[in-house]
Amino acid sequence: LFKTRQRDTFNLLYTNITHLKYHYTLRMMLTYFAFSRLSLVAAVLVNRVLPIASFAPHPSLGRMHQQHPHTSNTIDTELSLKTGKVLSRSEANAAITPLLELSSMHFTSQALHSFVTLGIPDIIGSNQMSLDEICFQISSKANRDALLRTLKLLVSAEILCHDELEGEDYFELTNTGALLQTKVTDQPSLASGVLHWMEKPLWNAWLSLPDYIQGSTEGEESPDPFERANGISSDYYYNAEDNPESLKFANDFVRFVSESEIENIATCLDWSQFAGKTVLDIGGYNGRVLQAVAASVDPAVNIAFKCLDLPNIIDNIEQKSGHLVELVGGDILNASTVPPSDVIIMKHFLDRCMWDEEQTISILKTCHGKIPYDGTVILGEAVIPDFSNAKPSSRLEISLDALYMLVGRERQRTESEWRELAVASGFKIQEIVKTLSPTCSLIVMKKQQ
Repeated sequence: LFKTRQRDTFNLLYTNITHLKYHYTLRMMLTYFAFSRLSLVAAVLVNRVLPIASFAPHPSLGRMHQQHPHTSNTIDTELSLKTGKVLSRSEANAAITPLLELSSMHFTSQALHSFVTLGIPDIIGSNQMSLDEICFQISSKANRDALLRTLKLLVSAEILCHDELEGEDYFELTNTGALLQTKVTDQPSLASGVLHWMEKPLWNAWLSLPDYIQGSTEGEESPDPFERANGISSDYYYNAEDNPESLKFANDFVRFVSESEIENIATCLDWSQFAGKTVLDIGGYNGRVLQAVAASVDPAVNIAFKCLDLPNIIDNIEQKSGHLVELVGGDILNASTVPPSDVIIMKHFLDRCMWDEEQTISILKTCHGKIPYDGTVILGEAVIPDFSNAKPSSRLEISLDALYMLVGRERQRTESEWRELAVASGFKIQEIVKTLSPTCSLIVMKKQQ
């Protein structure tokens, strides 16, 4: 039912109604988007996984014993099929509402998608507008009742504020809703994120997750959920020729996230502690990260900023006058080309999609040899909490890692895995600074003494 009805329902809904101060609302917005996926996961669990644990034996398995392919333990299939967790009536009643809330989270995100697609945030702007005024701006044929019910849902999600004046409904944007505007100069917009995450290619990918989890027989290809749903990988889908609009949504959102990360790197660490020292950004392209850092510190602090990237990359970058970062050609895989520094920073340079564990350790060991005994290495990376530390406040980070899974990206490292990498490379993690960007924490490492 979920698979066959959800898209029709929200398509009908859409048809019927033809620097720092922003970061709190940014996290709220991203959380709405990410949590909507939890409702999809809940639905596919009910549809595909829970029946396996039903009280009646599954006909395809019978009463035999089966061995799980990834463990040596033998599973008594008959027992596993007939055993279920039994709740008391009060326990069941207490669990109903949370489960319904979880399963309905995508209602809000889809309403948000319609809200942005119709340009309502820009229609309202800084004004308080009546329902009829918004209707008129959308279309002369706008469905007033559908719009009212959609806006009410977004009021409950704190995207809008509502007031009733002389029997008429009026709406205005909250700070969170204001981030969905697209025409405000010098203010970030998350509209591209809504359009990217909620459009059909990524949305449908979640519906292919059960098949992906079940896996393929040995020797068969096992395409990721995105490719299963769309018949093409995300790498090929997002191109200017075939899907320019989807590509624009994705690029705009990535640009937004990157700028947010850079701002947080510049402001969430006290860079003045490195006064009189040299800071090197490895793989930093045009020095954008350290340029932001340099602009955030007093020039009297006297920090030398350098950015290393491949020579052919550096040679094609035109340095602007007043640029505070020296660009250096080199290759981290050739230690002789890496200049010695007091501090080395790398932003998303050690993702699993770029290097295997052995290569990652080799890169870190090169860094180890290029800094003094009291030197520092700073990694700007996603840090997924271990199960023991997985709390509601970290759901967004965990949800984003699940999103990467849809398009075949490798799993993001947990805090324990980062600590293991540090030790294997001769470092110890001094602290992990959680920034306001859920995709970029600052892992501060020192040499083991």
